Amino acid sequence: MSIQNTVERKANISSQAIFSKSGKDRYLLKMEWDSTKPLLAIIMTFPSSADELIFDQTTMLVRNGAIKNGFGSVSILNVFSSINNEKPKSDKNNTSVVMRECDIADTILVAYGRGTSHTEEKEAFLLALYEHYQDKLYTIIDSKGLPFSHPLSPLAHNWNIQKLTVEKK
Repeated sequence: MSIQNTVERKANISSQAIFSKSGKDRYLLKMEWDSTKPLLAIIMTFPSSADELIFDQTTMLVRNGAIKNGFGSVSILNVFSSINNEKPKSDKNNTSVVMRECDIADTILVAYGRGTSHTEEKEAFLLALYEHYQDKLYTIIDSKGLPFSHPLSPLAHNWNIQKLTVEKK
């Protein structure tokens, strides 16, 4: 059917989620829409219950931000894997998935916000990332010029991606 003065646009987006068998942990939520463009890995603190089909506001904002910034896919990762915000003692599965996705990503975006919870764990996680991926580590700077902005922050809805430098203490 032909409709005058229109353009038809189509997109195929594949999505993948990796959960623990219990469903209490999410290790990865990944979306791809253009395999010819760079891959983004974004790291926040805790996952939501969003999955390969049902997104929440954060995953929607992340996907939109990734598209607007020229990425062809995004791997959503977290410091902790617990969907219920329970701090795990040690999660080798999460570490393994984070490292694998960071290895293949062109850009790693640290966007866990500036909240004061789990500060030690986030600092240790950041140092480990910096040690392995210094050349591709970035953060979202909000409209006030502050780093580590979370995509849900109204001050960070228009991503200002900047190189991240970490000072070792």
